[in-house]
Amino acid sequence: MVEVHHDEMQQVLGDLRRLSIPVLVHSPTPQLSAALAAEAGRQPIAVWYHGYEVRDYRRLSTNYSRADLVAHGRSLDGLNARRFETARPMFESPDIAVVFVSQFQKTMSEFDVGAEATNSHIIPNHIDNTIFAPRVRTADDARDILLLRSFSQRNYGNDIAVEALRQLGREPWFRELRVTIRGFGRLFDSVVAPLRELPNVVLQNRYSTIPEMMALHHDNGVMLCPTRYDTQGVVLGEAMASGMVTITNPVAAIPEYTDETCSLLPRPDDPRAFANAIRHLFHNPDLMPSYSRNAAERVAEQCGLAATIGRELDLIGSLS
Repeated sequence: MVEVHHDEMQQVLGDLRRLSIPVLVHSPTPQLSAALAAEAGRQPIAVWYHGYEVRDYRRLSTNYSRADLVAHGRSLDGLNARRFETARPMFESPDIAVVFVSQFQKTMSEFDVGAEATNSHIIPNHIDNTIFAPRVRTADDARDILLLRSFSQRNYGNDIAVEALRQLGREPWFRELRVTIRGFGRLFDSVVAPLRELPNVVLQNRYSTIPEMMALHHDNGVMLCPTRYDTQGVVLGEAMASGMVTITNPVAAIPEYTDETCSLLPRPDDPRAFANAIRHLFHNPDLMPSYSRNAAERVAEQCGLAATIGRELDLIGSLS
């Protein structure tokens, strides 16, 4: 990332104003937020928030150890204050369009920032169902299980699914499953350690390209998507678009993007409940086609081209 000084930033914004070009910004820093707020009403501006820029770090407290908070808590509090102070005038300005990916994100951000987003829009991230093309799953696909996820932070909840699999590993029918766990991040080795002795579990500590993700989706029937916090759940949506039957937790924004007709939704932070969901699919594989079709149809409607990029283009057009 290149740091732009205040004077340079003002010059760039001034040049855009003279050219009557809308300013489109994603994930602004506090410095950029302050500069944009000063331009409100002078030129058209739209801002997309990923989430962290307008979220109290304590919402993801599971990502921090006690030692982390002792060592860095004051710095994190200061970052909170700078982000919220500079975001507040942008939220309050009717001249700045503010885009969130879910109602949950909007509600939480308004609370944390301490201001209502006056000119707000909820537009999901696009999920390309020409890349993640649907394949209706059959009963036989209930035996092929995939966990494909970042292992960089605890909010992704991979330990929930791993513990569920460990518990199921004691049951005789578990040997009929073919489980693939692929991901990358600092927590991978420690989280998956309890599964290393299970012969039908393949552990792959590596990044996946889009074509590799497509292949993994195609070859598996069930996607494990545990979570403690998601503002949308793109990994979940990509699996649903592919027609996979997903098991996830109904927390944060997840209920906006799936329901009991598309996914199994065990209680949050409960490995036993997650294990019960896996067991339920194994013993009721005839449920697979219905979940699969419903999931792919929902993602196509809610996160397809017209509902995402099409709406963003309409928003940009309205700024001109």
